[in-house]
Amino acid sequence: MLDLHMHTTASDGKLSPRELLMEAKERGVNYLAITDHDTVDGYLLAREDAQQLGIQLIPGIEWNTDGSEDELHILGYGLDISDARLLHVMERRQRERIEWINEIVVGCNRLGLSISMEECMARANGGVMVRTHVAEVIADRGYCSSPQSAFEMYLRKGCAAYVPRPIFSAREAIEITHEAGGIAVLAHPGIYPFEVQLDALLEYGIDGIEVYYPRHSAAQMAFWERQAKAHHLIRSGGSDFHGHRSRNPYPVGSVPIPAEVKEWWKCCMFHQH
Repeated sequence: MLDLHMHTTASDGKLSPRELLMEAKERGVNYLAITDHDTVDGYLLAREDAQQLGIQLIPGIEWNTDGSEDELHILGYGLDISDARLLHVMERRQRERIEWINEIVVGCNRLGLSISMEECMARANGGVMVRTHVAEVIADRGYCSSPQSAFEMYLRKGCAAYVPRPIFSAREAIEITHEAGGIAVLAHPGIYPFEVQLDALLEYGIDGIEVYYPRHSAAQMAFWERQAKAHHLIRSGGSDFHGHRSRNPYPVGSVPIPAEVKEWWKCCMFHQH
């Protein structure tokens, strides 16, 4: 079985890289990609364990972008993780994320939510910082009943504590993925609250679409499958598993991926060492 989209504690997942691999092994998933936000640290930590467990691990990343195409997520696969420009961009993105989260915390304080940057950093536990960490602290402090309600009430676009991300466009994400020898795939196109500008992404050189996704309806899957075929794009899929009691609890390997789309990722194995 194959699953090409999942997260670890290196970003906003609940399981450590090793725990995630054990979960995959238990569920019969033997080909997988760890796609943490703006980092390959989860992949690096998992490599050795994957070999021992007989799991084929594909280098992956999920870029969070915000530019003229709005907040799109771009998945990168098969990247050369020693590429100097890739390392520089990941480092810059992680620095920007800390400044961004700090601004969000200041905004929360202004609203009377007494939370600290230290608490949010403790939640991230050395991993990449995301809004989920802030939402967890807000809920922990009793201001909301759950991290999900905290996110919806304060942190989503248009809410009182929302702060726009530092500009990093889909075009930049696609370009850096290509420069590092990788394949760029549009993540979960069916769940954005806006219309995806596919023409613009095609112009930037997008390679594929994540068609098979737990929150896509059958109609959305059929639509994006047609789009992928019409534009000769790779079709991909994955669970986007973040942990059993997370915003994305869909289990590893739970998304059926048609046999005929399981070939392209084999070229991504070359950069795993």
